Order: sequence, then structure tokens, then C-alpha cells
Amino acid sequence: MKRFDPVRFGVALTLIFMYLTGCVHVMVGEEGKMDNLAGRLVKLTTAIEATLRYGDLPAGLSDRELLRISTRHDPMLLREFADYTIRVSRGQRHAILLVCTGDGKHALLEDAGCAPESVRHLWKKDPPGPCEFTLSIEKK
Repeated sequence: MKRFDPVRFGVALTLIFMYLTGCVHVMVGEEGKMDNLAGRLVKLTTAIEATLRYGDLPAGLSDRELLRISTRHDPMLLREFADYTIRVSRGQRHAILLVCTGDGKHALLEDAGCAPESVRHLWKKDPPGPCEFTLSIEKK
């Protein structure tokens, strides 16, 4: 009969733990990243909506300029989105933000500001959808 070896048992337990936590990290990595991005998107959408509602904006302002103006009080709001394409649909002093892949081909997240719906996680679609709005200002 073999004797219990606490060193071998400890090493085996450590390796199993490392393997399992490594797999969990891989499984929740993308979802955790998108959840974090969704939380930041809510804050960004709020900043855009405040600018549209209370700002004195020139006509024909591009999405990029609207994002810059809306975040000049806190440029960190855009930092997490540096590798993504952000599109803005606006009207009636409201905004819908769409976050797409960096190449602008696939939709990832969509937020309609103060709408009853939460952020839509479009990245979960299989196959991935195009970088197009699924919400509209009229439905807000």
C-alpha cells in the first residue's frame, strides 16, 4: 500500500486549480470584457445625450466631433473604445450608440440611453451581424 505524499498531493492540487482557473478565465474573458465595455457605453451614451440636449452644437457635426465634444470633460470615457468603431444615431435630442469591431464590419453593443432596454449585446449573435442599428430613436 502506498503512503500518502502531501507534497505530491499539493502539487497535483495546485496544477488542477491552475488548469481550471485558466479555463474559466478563457470562458468568461470575452463576456467579461463586453460586460465592462457595456457599462462604459452607458456612461458614454449619457454624456452624448447631455450634449445633444443641453449643448449648442453646430449643424452637420460628425460622430467623431460629437464624441470629442461630449467627452471633453472626461476624455477617459473614450479610452476603452479606442480599438472599436462607434456610430451615433441622433434625433429628437436623443442618441443611440452602436459599438462595432475596429474594422466597422460587425456590431458588438448598442445602447439607447434612457430607454427601458439595457445595452444590447449584439456580439453574441451567431453569425455576427453587420454594423447597423437595431434600435431607432422613434422607438425610444
